[in-house]
Amino acid sequence: MTTIDWQQYSRLLTQPIEEAKSLPFAAYTDPDVLAAEVKAVFHNDWVFVCAEQQLPKPGDYFALDLAGEPLAIVRGRDGNIRALSNSCRHRGTPLLDSGFGQLSRHIVCPYHAWTYTDIGELKGAPFMGSVEIDKTKHCLESFPLESWYGLLFVNLAQQPRAFSERLNGINDYLGHFELDRFKVGYGGETEHWQANWKLAVENGIESYHLFKVHTETLETITPTRDAFYIAGSSEWTLTAGRMKEQRSTLSRWLTGETPRVLQYYLLVFLPPGFVGILTYESFDWISLLPDGTGACFVHSGGISTAAPALGETPESQFAASFLAEDKFICERVQQGMSGRRGRGGKLVELERILVDFRQFLLSRQFDTPPLPLYTSSEGQMFVQP
Repeated sequence: MTTIDWQQYSRLLTQPIEEAKSLPFAAYTDPDVLAAEVKAVFHNDWVFVCAEQQLPKPGDYFALDLAGEPLAIVRGRDGNIRALSNSCRHRGTPLLDSGFGQLSRHIVCPYHAWTYTDIGELKGAPFMGSVEIDKTKHCLESFPLESWYGLLFVNLAQQPRAFSERLNGINDYLGHFELDRFKVGYGGETEHWQANWKLAVENGIESYHLFKVHTETLETITPTRDAFYIAGSSEWTLTAGRMKEQRSTLSRWLTGETPRVLQYYLLVFLPPGFVGILTYESFDWISLLPDGTGACFVHSGGISTAAPALGETPESQFAASFLAEDKFICERVQQGMSGRRGRGGKLVELERILVDFRQFLLSRQFDTPPLPLYTSSEGQMFVQP
């Protein structure tokens, strides 16, 4: 294992696209780097967890591990959604199994049956004997939770920065897509990749690899040559690409041409780990969280106007195929990060979004002012007058 040269690392994070090179391999293998990221990013910033639309009924929950912190996102009987600790206040046992589920009524610890309400209050504990337990001092910890078009972001910090600061300006580009229409949520199985979380994020956000890695899948409908940058900074980035028309000439003649702006998809990157693909039909995403230095959890989901068809469909098979391609290439790249004398080279224009990701890491870990918001002339088509 190689160790990080922090001075070199911070210098590489500052570089604009004209100078940017690949990060040192130790950035993806050094446990000290991950420890710094967990402290400065995952335990101190807004991190995507799931969508309100995926928890439609009282008692619905989503349990996950957020960089070592067990969380449960629960919709209570009062209709409100809360981010609660998923760790029993008795002896720390995880309360709810990972993934989506439905409470029978209360949250019951599988170890000693300490029981909590759906808002985290301790309801009771069996066989207490002569010992008295102050229930008010044994409630589940709760964490700040914010919603954006139903997408939920949690912050583990004691005094989190305002969530609105993270999204300042992004809505200017989204009006044509009418996200408020998306009332139905859905999710896939959580995957576990043998790749560093940053490596998986970088793969998810850049379009440079589509023509090679996704030759028979994404490249056939969203060609690399038609991808371009819209706007971005350390807080969020939008890129786009033209989608090939799938309808026949007759169908287009009968139903009319799709408005030009809706012939494109938007790739929405909200660091640290939310990568979404927005079209007029849906907003689908993967969310990446670390699981140690060389592995990560990959959560997938989406929101739309209607639930996708159940079972194996061409759409689900297509999505599974390109996600498998991404997993394969990320795990292959991770293997290369063990090289002691290997080093990366120059980034290209299609990797500009990686610079934004680095600016995010720079601002959080080194408290350095990031580059200002960069906008492209091509992106102006998405801004409504």
